[in-house]
This record gives sequence, structure tokens and C-alpha cells, in this order.
Amino acid sequence: MLRRLHRARICHNDLAKEQNWLRGSDGNAYVTDFQLAACFKRRGRLFRIAAYEDLRHLLKHKRSYAPQALTSKERKILARKSLVASIWLLTGKKVYRAITRGLFNFTDREGGGRRLVNDAPVLIDLIRKNPAVRDTAIVAFADRRSGVGLYAFVEADQTALEAQLGSELAAAKGVRPPEHIQVVRALPRDAAGKVRTEVLQLVAMNQLDLIEPMMTSEADRAFLKNLLEARKNLRDRFNFEAADLAPRPTTDVITREGG
Repeated sequence: MLRRLHRARICHNDLAKEQNWLRGSDGNAYVTDFQLAACFKRRGRLFRIAAYEDLRHLLKHKRSYAPQALTSKERKILARKSLVASIWLLTGKKVYRAITRGLFNFTDREGGGRRLVNDAPVLIDLIRKNPAVRDTAIVAFADRRSGVGLYAFVEADQTALEAQLGSELAAAKGVRPPEHIQVVRALPRDAAGKVRTEVLQLVAMNQLDLIEPMMTSEADRAFLKNLLEARKNLRDRFNFEAADLAPRPTTDVITREGG
């Protein structure tokens, strides 16, 4: 799909956002939001730079969801930003964020909005002050009551810590506590030790059918089972409302009730 765009001399310029990528019922890839797209008369240097960045942003998503499928050449592309992108990150993007977030209080972060940008960092700092907490991660999810909810995953040993943290955060001034707090013995991490927020995001949104294919070993599946058994958001089951009507395979590792 990206090659077809580039053959038409169109660069999207905003493919870093996951919500701009769609998967159709036909299995094909689609993109949306062409607000920043550019059409070129010829495949000159500027076009090649923009097309390279389109590809690099696609590969960042591939690295998140299918790292084992990356080729050595794709890994080299991921490791090398274009000079234009590097300059933009050091200069223009900082000015852009200062104006949009500071002056206009506008946020656009994977659907998390102001709560994920403004509240989550404050909540993370408050949670980490508890000596029983090793680490924490907060993701956003669509909530039918509040619009956008926050789900805090806390790495600790004591599940009783959930109620304690809930009380502490509710008493904190100037920030709304997360809708859900879940204590886990270990946060999911990649080979480099980075927290796999894409997995936590899917747990928070109850998109369990998308998680299971990402688990590549029995150890991963056992870890996921423990994570899902204690999950808190059991109400917003958007992905499964239609699937409830269809028969489920007998080989499913994940059950619908409590795990």
C-alpha cells in the first residue's frame, strides 16, 4: 500500500500515528488522515526524504508488533533518521509542542488526549513514590462514561497495594486518579527491557483477540494468562460483542470469563 502511494508521488508524512493505519475486512492495509500529505511532481531529493520517513515510521510499527519479521536492511533503516527528521526533532517539533500543548492546550497522542499527556506523568510520579512499587505504566482506553479513561499497571508483589494506591491518588490534588489500577508481578518487556505498552494497551481496551497472536512462546502465554485473569476493565468489550455470537475454537488459550 505504501509503495502504491509513493509510485503516485504521494508522501503521507504522518504515519507515526497508529490510528492512521487501518486493516480492512479484506485483509488489506489502508491509511487515513492526509492532512499533512504532500504531492510531488517528480521524485526529487525532497520526495525521497519524505518517502524514506514514511517507510521508517511503518517499520517502527512493524518493530512493535512483528519484530521477528524485520530484515537486516529494515533494522538499518530504523536506526538511521534522515537529516531533516533529526533537525525537526531538535528544533521545530519542540516549538510545535510548546505552541499546541502550552498555548492552545491541544493534545494528540494515540487517542489518549489531555489525560494521557497531562495527567499520566503526574500519576506515574506519585505511584513510583510508594516503596513497594518497582515500576509502573499508564495507558489510555475508551471509557463509555468519561470518554477517555486511564489504566495504571503497577509492577509490585502485593495485590492489596491496588486499594492503597487508589486512595492515595484519589486524595492527590490537581489530578484525576486512573479509572483502573492493576498490580502485576512483572510488566511485559521486550528484549531491550522496554515496557511493551502495546500489549498493555490491548489489555486495557479488552482487545484480547489481537494480543494472543503476539505471544510467541508458552512462557509468553502463561504470563499473559496471569495478566488477563486480574484485568479490571470488564465492561467495555467492544471487540467481543459481535464475536460472542460466533462459535469459538476449542484451542483458544484465553477464556472469556476472568482470563
